[in-house]
Amino acid sequence: MKRHLLPACVLFSSLLVLFLPQASASPHSPNLLELQSGWRMTSAKNVSGDDALVSQAAFDDSHWYPIQRMPATVLQVLEDNGVSKNLYQGMNLATPGDLWKQDWWYRTTFAAPPGHTAYSLIFKGINYRAEIWLNGHRVARRDQAVGMYGQFEFNVTEFIVPGGANVLAVKITPEQAVLGEDGVELADSWFDWINWKYIGFHNPKKNLDVSFVPDRNAGVWKRVYLSSTGPVAIRNPYVSTDLPLPATSPAALTVYCDLQNNTSKPVSGTLTGEISRPGKPIIAFQKTVTLLRDELKEVALTPADFAQLSVSDPDLWWPYRWGQPNLYHLQLDFKILDHVSDTQAIDFGIRKITQHRDTDNQFPEVGTGGNFYLKINGRDYLIRGGVYSPDLLYRNDPERDAATMRYVKDLGLNLLRWESKIADDSMIDRADREGVPVMLGWMCCQQWEHWEDWSAEDHWVARASLRARIRELRSHASVVLWASGSDGLPPDPVLNDYTQILKELHWQNAVVDTVAAGNRTWSGIQMIGPYVWRPPYYWFSEKYATSRGSSAEEGDNETIPPVESLKKFIPPDKLWPINEYWFFHSGANEGNNTLENVQRVLEKRYGPSHSVEEFSKKAQLAHYEDVRAQLETYATHWSNRKMTVHWMMNNPWPSLFGHLFDYYFKQGGGYFGAKKALRPLAIVWDYYATGDRSTAKLHVVNQTLEPREHLTVSVAYYSLDGSRKYSNEVKDFRIAASSSAEAMSIPRIPDTTSTYFVRCELRDAAGSLLAQNAYWASTTDDDLGDPKNETQFKTDLAKWADLSALNTMPRTTIKASATFTEANGEGTATITLTNPTNRIAFFLRAEITQGADGEEILPITYDDNYVTLFPRETRTIVAIFRTPALASHAPALRLEGYNVDKQTLPLKALPSVMSTN
Repeated sequence: MKRHLLPACVLFSSLLVLFLPQASASPHSPNLLELQSGWRMTSAKNVSGDDALVSQAAFDDSHWYPIQRMPATVLQVLEDNGVSKNLYQGMNLATPGDLWKQDWWYRTTFAAPPGHTAYSLIFKGINYRAEIWLNGHRVARRDQAVGMYGQFEFNVTEFIVPGGANVLAVKITPEQAVLGEDGVELADSWFDWINWKYIGFHNPKKNLDVSFVPDRNAGVWKRVYLSSTGPVAIRNPYVSTDLPLPATSPAALTVYCDLQNNTSKPVSGTLTGEISRPGKPIIAFQKTVTLLRDELKEVALTPADFAQLSVSDPDLWWPYRWGQPNLYHLQLDFKILDHVSDTQAIDFGIRKITQHRDTDNQFPEVGTGGNFYLKINGRDYLIRGGVYSPDLLYRNDPERDAATMRYVKDLGLNLLRWESKIADDSMIDRADREGVPVMLGWMCCQQWEHWEDWSAEDHWVARASLRARIRELRSHASVVLWASGSDGLPPDPVLNDYTQILKELHWQNAVVDTVAAGNRTWSGIQMIGPYVWRPPYYWFSEKYATSRGSSAEEGDNETIPPVESLKKFIPPDKLWPINEYWFFHSGANEGNNTLENVQRVLEKRYGPSHSVEEFSKKAQLAHYEDVRAQLETYATHWSNRKMTVHWMMNNPWPSLFGHLFDYYFKQGGGYFGAKKALRPLAIVWDYYATGDRSTAKLHVVNQTLEPREHLTVSVAYYSLDGSRKYSNEVKDFRIAASSSAEAMSIPRIPDTTSTYFVRCELRDAAGSLLAQNAYWASTTDDDLGDPKNETQFKTDLAKWADLSALNTMPRTTIKASATFTEANGEGTATITLTNPTNRIAFFLRAEITQGADGEEILPITYDDNYVTLFPRETRTIVAIFRTPALASHAPALRLEGYNVDKQTLPLKALPSVMSTN
């Protein structure tokens, strides 16, 4: 056999690569290697001598902290190494000290692939500024690599060792400026999401408190890549799509990319492209391009020049509730004499986003010109969304991302809002695939909106940051809206530059200058709260400017999770009575920071609490009814309600700040109230909210794309003892697609008990149940008082509904059974609940647990929960969860209601369904 011997230098390089930390190729290009492993970190206080030495092979970093996963912020690395332990429990987050007042070194060694012309390092995100060193050479100064939301690429061809070991060292300087003390730096802020009384900077003399975690989220907080290409590199590929609405065919595609000549000579080559999708013909195109020495050029390929970019009968990208989020794949190659210099690829969706204003000017003090709303592919898009937050330390956890998106779709939310916190792209990639529209923009109130404190550096950082974010976001099918301001409106010089950057980068989506009222111009979106609990009638009443229109955030900053979650982050001896350990995990605004409002609400409406268990149980009632009403009214009143984004959907850490599900993925009352309101078909009772409050209205909501006919709408009122006091029904009811309609009006019912129940049902022609709802109410109406006296952060009613009789309603029993099947690592529990009595079984919570005495399996979805069973009623609940979460435990059902004692029973296992894959 003839043997072929490798040259010695190639053999040495190959062996060297085996012993170096391995980089992984980007899915977007084989020429991009992510530098994920082999990183270490230490405080700059521990490093003496010349900084250049840190990036040389002889430097000893063995005593540095190993970084378990990159990217990682400083505090995350310290926690992973046991320096700061259990940061999210108790008051531990306050213990690490002022980590932001010192510099930090990050270091790794990697192999660079041989045989390429140009090499560059790409930093997706550094917080806040950095000196970057490679193999003993400084690549970037701290005034070049600056800005949390910038993206940086540095040509390192002259410093790289192709085929050999390379040492990269990054010296991070955290954000140093403090608003109110010495200017600003354009990083990010958690503002009132965490309690600035305990966490952050404090100057008692100035009465100044600024919230941030101990490292101010400093570090290499986004991914790092090595680019290895021929003479020309492809950057920022993007496909802009247009539709001839109201028609949706043909679609006009314009392909953009930037070409960078990394040599000192002119280069000519061919840009070739393919657009593909399974079941569709491949669209191919090419264009000859000449680049001058060191030239960066944007290239555009349009349907006018390439007829094949006019696509007949495209598979459109649709929001998940309307259809499939279809994606196409673009691959671009730049070839020089048939040699591929670089390859880049993206997925994109064909869709068209347009923005509009309605004719509602009911509250001119908020703004005039109508409320903002969106159309997607020509259809009105009623937004009922939630505010998303990544982890407080910016941990990148794909499993958490997947669970979060699963909950988004289980709830029925149809938009996620990022208020800055634009962390790893993986969550937005997932939104693309899952069909969940996304809104993004800068953070309110702090650095990004104190333009008067901006330095010259801040000004160019702001503009560079916007360019970087828009280049990243514009190719995502899910991204539908960018907000240039949050609470404030940028001054004209800044706003004009923002607008020009969006234009230059071919932004094809909606954009608003601000999402708040009260500025010199109004974009049609308000953000005037409320940020505390409101009685359900408030949302329907038409009296309050805050409860209608288009709102970018409204919800309750004081949200109490179920008691099982409270026990995970509050020490056992601090669980009751409420104390500063609770406040440490609360929001920062007055009242929110001591849970003043939720305590008042629960005591006034439901009576005093005597234990943490009782307090949390009552809180789930209050959160359920508030959130349900908020989201219901934005479906029943399209004429003057176009957009609501619940504040918030999730929390960055275990918290009592607003959320629909907590950090542990446990769902409370607000989650299931939202889920009830967000069903595509719903039946809604309005609490006698309008006019003189003598008549209640029953609405039917159809958020599907099909009309429904021959429906039966029914309502019944019950007293606390379970006796029915009133009933009515409407037959042969019809409702159009994507609409709501009033089905009946109901007078006051004179002989109910002071606390009563309302049962609403919607059935089809065959009598099958399509939707149901159960309300609890008082004959004493809630009354918030004069709308002029409403405040964003306080709940103090002129008159309170009295629901305390729920605490003494007759106890009852239910019969329960549950079965369990497993297929492909997913478990399905089917729970059957029967009320055999003439009493009402109120607010029943079902949980699938890890064994009879175990914790609830999380994450998990239930098709309904906190259910109310009326006399002789039977209901079925279906739960779905990942079976690896069971470990070695057999699943069990735990059940408890407001007037039903806790019971636990095993799940009866049925034969597993075998995979057909």
